[in-house]
This record gives sequence, structure tokens and C-alpha cells, in this order.
Amino acid sequence: MDSPILAAMCPSSARPKARVAHEPELWTERHWRNYRRHGSRDLSEVALTFDDGPGPQTPEILDVLEEFDAKATFYVVGDRVCGSEELLRRVVAAGHELGNHSMTHPELAGRPLAAYREIRRTNAVLRRSTGCTPRVFRAPFGTTSRGLVIAARLAGLTTVAWDVDSGDWSSPGADAISEAVLGSVRGGSIVLMHDGRGPREQTLAALPGIVEGLSERGYRLVTTSEVLLGAARP
Repeated sequence: MDSPILAAMCPSSARPKARVAHEPELWTERHWRNYRRHGSRDLSEVALTFDDGPGPQTPEILDVLEEFDAKATFYVVGDRVCGSEELLRRVVAAGHELGNHSMTHPELAGRPLAAYREIRRTNAVLRRSTGCTPRVFRAPFGTTSRGLVIAARLAGLTTVAWDVDSGDWSSPGADAISEAVLGSVRGGSIVLMHDGRGPREQTLAALPGIVEGLSERGYRLVTTSEVLLGAARP
């Protein structure tokens, strides 16, 4: 099974050199169709995304989103699913989206076979736990290569990065997180935040102001898949 997959991801059978996704000259139109950083700029929609969970602050993040009737996407690490099945079912029941963030959160750029296996394993874990199979994948550390995008596509997923970084990974304080988001968002933006891999109290504290600020500007908060498909909706 691995041989045809490797051939599709790397026809020369050589391991591809890692490439970061923001170098457009390295990408063909086919790759761009399966890699996205934002939706249409004509949209009055924004996608909040949370990586690396589930974590201790995930239930409270869900509470805030519910209070404001906002939707989001949670990019889940597969080996953190065990023991959090009920919480992830709550995510799905509330209308949020589950994304694939690999099984063990390794560096996968330039390692298409490893990426394919990690993605498939995470899909299987989430399907068993929640009944849902993800449609979107985010690379660990945000580092992406052409082979990684192809691996995700072969597993049935679109690779999604972001165009707005909240900076919450550096724990700069709730005000700084809020300012980073509100100061950079445009129509169709995808916002990077985190609910796992460390304490996320600052993210939680910033979230109400972010949601209120975006709502006041007329943005509707939707899932990643919705913001990517939004241009096709009437």
C-alpha cells in the first residue's frame, strides 16, 4: 500500500525537500487548491481555530463560544483524544468543527509517508470517538511541504494554515492577544489560537473581547470549512 502512495506524493521515490508554504513559486495550482490560508475576502465571515487540544481550557472556551453563538474549529492532536471523548462529542454537538492536527504532533514537512500515516491514524481515532471524520488538516508547527499537502489530500483532507496569528503561543497577555486578532482580521480570515500544549488562560481571557469585537464589525464566526466554502453560498 505504501508504494503507490509514495509514488503519488513523490514520483521520483526520493524524499522531498521540506518547503515552507509561504513560498508561492514552489507551488502549482493543484497544490494551491488543497492548501488554504483564508477564504474569500468578499465574505463577512471569520474562522476562529484552536490548535493542540483538547486541553484544560477547552470546556471554558466552548462555554464562551456558546454564550455568543459563535462557531469555531478545533484542530485535535490524536494522542490527546483518549479520556476526552465526551468533550469532543460536545464540540461536535455544538456545531463546531473537528480538524486533524496529526497523531503525535511531530515535524512532518518533507516526510509525506509519515504524514499520511499520522493523518490517517488521527482520522480513525476521531471517527471512533465522535462519529465524525475531519475534512481539514493543519500541519504541526505550521510548517508545510508539497508532499505533506499531497499526503493530506490522499487522506481526503484540505491543508489549512492561517492568515492571522493571535500570538497566544507566546503568552503575551490577554490584551495583546486580542489586539493581534482585531488588528489584523479581514473578511475570510482564519485566526490561529490554541487550547492545548500549555496553559491557555490568556487565550480564554481574550476570547470574549475577540468575539464581541468581531461581531461589532459585522463578522459572523464560522468553522474553517464554512469560511472556505463561503464564496459558493448564496
